Amino acid sequence: MSIRQRKATTKSYDDGDTPGLLPSGSWDKHFEDDEFSGGDDDAPATKAKLTPRTKPTESIAPAPSALTSFLDNYNKFAASTFTADQGLKVIQWSSWAISYLTKSNSTNKHLSPKGYLSGSWAGGTWDNPLIAKVAKYIMAGSMMFYYPLEHVAYAGWQMPNLVTIDANRISAISCCFWTTYIVGDFWVSCLKWAELRKKLFNLGEMLVGKKQADDKDAVGEILEEQQSILKKIRHVKLQALRSLLFILPAVNWSLPKWATDPLLSEPIVNGLMLAEAYTCVYQSLRGLLG
Repeated sequence: MSIRQRKATTKSYDDGDTPGLLPSGSWDKHFEDDEFSGGDDDAPATKAKLTPRTKPTESIAPAPSALTSFLDNYNKFAASTFTADQGLKVIQWSSWAISYLTKSNSTNKHLSPKGYLSGSWAGGTWDNPLIAKVAKYIMAGSMMFYYPLEHVAYAGWQMPNLVTIDANRISAISCCFWTTYIVGDFWVSCLKWAELRKKLFNLGEMLVGKKQADDKDAVGEILEEQQSILKKIRHVKLQALRSLLFILPAVNWSLPKWATDPLLSEPIVNGLMLAEAYTCVYQSLRGLLG
């Protein structure tokens, strides 16, 4: 729940730091240099007169690499608050445009109002109607209050002179809704787990019958469906574990004096959050790898 501020650091270049033209000396120096007079001290004096003279070209330092040029320009760009803000806006709205063009809004369940209206937070169609109700009214409904309150608390921390509120208190209220969401998520995970186990049991009975009938095609289909359900059960189990790891920090941050007199010590809270982060990564990887 900490707020981190990042400041871009830049390096200022003096005239001697930037690549440019190397000193090439005067015309007279080049004119009298051995390189242009033949480089032979024993040569006759008339050789210099017979050899046509041309003005030497100035030696130029090697051009900087593309990476060096990019970093130099980036430092100059990030050093200015105005241009850095422009860059962040470009990234922000470009990300939105890419997301909008590559992903259908009808399946975007991260928007709480849309998820509340469509019931998409249930994560598919389930036989138990309670799953959709809990996902809609408890999970999506709680997030409709959590996100605005968390933004208000953030504004109070960052702009205390402009937003005169008790940011810690607002944050505690928002975490109450987050705790509600976690309880709902754990409840939904348990309901899904029970339904999937029932389907797996029914498939096992069907498999016995198909094996007795020597229906190899049906046996193959049932085995594939069993593997699919086992993967879903694993995902639901990990989701339930994440909720259990979340619940204590959420309760801790929901208390009025969470910032001054917390219920849990910092190592416990951060340890639980770290464990949840690793569990989340593992869950995602298993989902991608199958």
